[in-house]
Amino acid sequence: MEFIRELDEFIFIATLALPILYFTRYAIYSNAYRIFSWYLLAMATVEWALRIVLLYDLNDTNSFLFVYFFIAQFILLSLFYRELLGYKWINFVTVGCILFFGVQYILEPHLLLKYNPVGASVAQGVIVVYALVYFYKLLSEKGELVIVNIAIFFFLLCSMLIFATGNLMVDKLISDDFAWILQDLHFIFYFIFIGLVFVEWVKNYRTISFKQV
Repeated sequence: MEFIRELDEFIFIATLALPILYFTRYAIYSNAYRIFSWYLLAMATVEWALRIVLLYDLNDTNSFLFVYFFIAQFILLSLFYRELLGYKWINFVTVGCILFFGVQYILEPHLLLKYNPVGASVAQGVIVVYALVYFYKLLSEKGELVIVNIAIFFFLLCSMLIFATGNLMVDKLISDDFAWILQDLHFIFYFIFIGLVFVEWVKNYRTISFKQV
């Protein structure tokens, strides 16, 4: 697993580079493509924030950033699948989930400084369902950003397990060895995710298609 941790800088650079690549075609392609570009930028911003916290030792843990990460991820990916699928009911699900998260944080404000395994599981579970629905839709018609959909599906499916144990790791309720295994697995899944997102851009968006203009 030492080799995995040595890839950390590469993944950090890739996380910052991906939104730059996608934004080079921002004005040309679909609304779904544009929303996903914003999602990549949001994730890069969170990554920068995490690095600053670790660099300047601003907090004992980066858990307080989790609420911004998973809420931003949920909203942007919900908008993304609203464009891909075209179903209006996604709007109602999105609003309902945001209300649920709001009530949860009002009733349990301490979660603002910790991982929120219930909230994360609900948010990521909903996005995984959207990805499955899009897979089903692709059986009968062509679609865009198919590789990205594969990346989102597998990454979030695996992340649900990791984030579900987030507070256990922070509170030292599981062994350090097991915590490292979970972190390394998440690292691997994220590496695969950014790899697939890069493949999507190179395969389908690197060359400008005037059919999309």
